[in-house]
Amino acid sequence: MHIRVKVHRWVVWWFYVGVFCGGIAVANILGRDLSRPQERLLLLIGVLHWLLGGVVCWAFEGVQIHQGPRHLEPQEESPTKPSRETEWHPASDFLLPGNRHGVLPPSGPLGRRPRKF
Repeated sequence: MHIRVKVHRWVVWWFYVGVFCGGIAVANILGRDLSRPQERLLLLIGVLHWLLGGVVCWAFEGVQIHQGPRHLEPQEESPTKPSRETEWHPASDFLLPGNRHGVLPPSGPLGRRPRKF
């Protein structure tokens, strides 16, 4: 079973900022003589950062988990639905309307189209 996880770039940045600020908060709590209310305020700010990040990621679908393609048994091709190998388009599908300029790159020797007289 294949699982594909798509994480938006802003989610990764939010995570990095949270880890960096959390490291600074822990260093301040352990290295300085902070009072109990100051320690609680630092911890509350950290918890709010992670809580807000989780809510925002959920609301904007910042992390998406998709199941990969399953191995299916080959099925018989339906006559009404053309397969990729037999799909056909007329040449007019590749011309822009109006001046009949082509959508595809020029073909021929040296990439030039033959002149029409």
